[in-house]
Amino acid sequence: MYDALVLGAGVIGLSIARELHQRGLKVAIVARDLPDEAHSTGFSSPWAGCNWFSFEKTADTPHAEWDRITFRKLGKLAADFPDLCARIPFYSVWSRPKPDGGRPWFHELVGEYRDLDDPSGKSLPGGFPFGHTFTSYILHAPGYTAHLGRQVRALGIPIIRQRLMSIDEAFDLPQIGPVKLVVNALGLGARALAGVEDEKMYPARGQTVLVYAPGVKTCVMHTEGFMAPPPKAGEKPLPPPAYIIPRPGPEDHVVLGGTYIKDDYSTLPDLRESERILKACYALEPRLAGPNGKSWRDIKVVSHNVGLRPAREGGARLELEERHARKGDKAVVHAYGFGSAGFQCSLGVAEKAAELVSSYLETRPLEAKL
Repeated sequence: MYDALVLGAGVIGLSIARELHQRGLKVAIVARDLPDEAHSTGFSSPWAGCNWFSFEKTADTPHAEWDRITFRKLGKLAADFPDLCARIPFYSVWSRPKPDGGRPWFHELVGEYRDLDDPSGKSLPGGFPFGHTFTSYILHAPGYTAHLGRQVRALGIPIIRQRLMSIDEAFDLPQIGPVKLVVNALGLGARALAGVEDEKMYPARGQTVLVYAPGVKTCVMHTEGFMAPPPKAGEKPLPPPAYIIPRPGPEDHVVLGGTYIKDDYSTLPDLRESERILKACYALEPRLAGPNGKSWRDIKVVSHNVGLRPAREGGARLELEERHARKGDKAVVHAYGFGSAGFQCSLGVAEKAAELVSSYLETRPLEAKL
């Protein structure tokens, strides 16, 4: 009999399933989309940037703790699988002074942190007057997702393709048998799944351009307009976001972004937005166009991509919900709504979710093991 069933095979679900197995639990995964389907628009994991660049304002939030745990574990991943994870220089730049000077909570966690404010704009990417630099991690999103899928299968964790209509179905699937605990890592699926129906969930449409740029090995982030509220009357709007995230591996690919459009389910690229992204990223890093490039038009485009981030009003949900039914007590560990931060918090979320699962099952040893 299985101890737990994980719903969802994105980076969060896979990471949780692996962590549960490492803690000695027998676990299975049920998902509509499989981890090696790199071109599926059904879930967001294959389309992420992706880098470790925490969006949290302070160090004392649960999300900052998830990010911190993940950062500390990425070093081993980079050492063991350099084509999936690498540590490189980062630059973050912005146009307006910040009350706190812009120093992030994680400045002592990352490596080689330095403030780089330059009112002349001569020394910072894109001519911006404010910024900082440090070293952090980049990941190959589709490659890492597929890697996690291979790992869990090698551990004997089955991944069953099935679409569920309600959370209650998961407690007694014919292929798995009865379980007392389900982990809900469905991302956007948590909005429609009967028994959960979380109306706080929404898609945050992200568009990127994948390019070939072997000379670019530095991550550059200009994120002032990312998730920013509309400007007040008479206030100048912030520039739209632009970011450059090299991918580890031999392909010499770089992800250029991006957008954050709330409540937009379209997965079709907008070529006008692609042009805006290419222009803005070229302004940040002209080497994207190659050694002989003269403008953004010389950037070698590989593909135009769109992913739907599983975002949630009020922040992600990571908690245990006990449910009572005629067949006995049951529980769900909800782990969804991580938006743009799924990869950079995934290992911390897996650790905390596994603690919730283990604590619950330890109070019911006979029920869990029969």
